[in-house]
Formats: sequence, C-alpha cells, structure tokens
Amino acid sequence: MRRETNMNRKEHHNMMWNKLKSAMLVPALLMSCMLFSGTALADAIAIVKADHPADTISKKDLKKILLGKTKKWDDGSPVVLVILESGDAHDKFVKKFAGKTAKQFQNFWRKMVFSGKGKMPQAFASEADLAAFVAANPGSIGYVAKGAAIDGAKEIKVE
Repeated sequence: MRRETNMNRKEHHNMMWNKLKSAMLVPALLMSCMLFSGTALADAIAIVKADHPADTISKKDLKKILLGKTKKWDDGSPVVLVILESGDAHDKFVKKFAGKTAKQFQNFWRKMVFSGKGKMPQAFASEADLAAFVAANPGSIGYVAKGAAIDGAKEIKVE
C-alpha cells in the first residue's frame, strides 16, 4: 500500500512538473516572438537625396546598381552606391535586391575591385551616417531599416 502511495506521488510530481514546464514555455515563446519581431521582420528601404527626380526604381535597375553594372542615372549623373557595414537591414536588403547573402555581396565587390571592374561602395557603421551622406550627396543611393530617420533623403520605392 505504501508503495502505491509513493508511486502515485511520483506520478503526480512528474505530471505537475510537465504542466509547469508547458506553462512556462508558452509565455517564453510569446515573449521571444514579441522581442524579435520588430527587428527580424523590419524591412529595409532604398533611399536617395530628397531632390532626386525619381520616386521609383525597378527591382532590376536596383540590382544593376547594387552589382555595379549601372554607373549613371537616367539624367547622366553618376550613381554613388553606399552601403551599411553589417546588420539586419544590410543582410535583408542585399539578399532581397542583389540576390546575395551579405558575405557573397562582400566577396562580389572584392572581386570587382581586384579585377579593376569597380570601386568598393563606401560603407557606414550606422544608418544615421548613411542617411546623412545620402542627404548631402546628389546621385547617392543607399538603404536603411524602414522607420529609420532619413532627414534630407527620401525613400525611393522599388517596383
């Protein structure tokens, strides 16, 4: 009889422990989804100087700019590509519009420089610095996370 009681206690303990683990797991998962949803799902946007004549750019034309194949805008002014050194916006933007991972993108540009076919885009450590450069330099194009401050610059919609 005593053995049955001990067994029941042990089973009861295991059952309660499993319920407790489940009860703790659900809030933990929800909390991590909330914490990471802002950055993990944030889109990156292309930006140009506020007085740039175009409001849109095709995905194909943006890819050509990112890969150094287009060096001039339609009006003949030079394209000045600027990029972020790293980060979520950088990773997402180059993957979505250049079709490369951040590492592949970096290696692509290293090959372009080594072969004499291109000059490495200027890279910025922060979105604020990149946006300030774009705002001050005609013909420049870069990207920041959606919602980042872009005073003096504007989003150029990618179609």
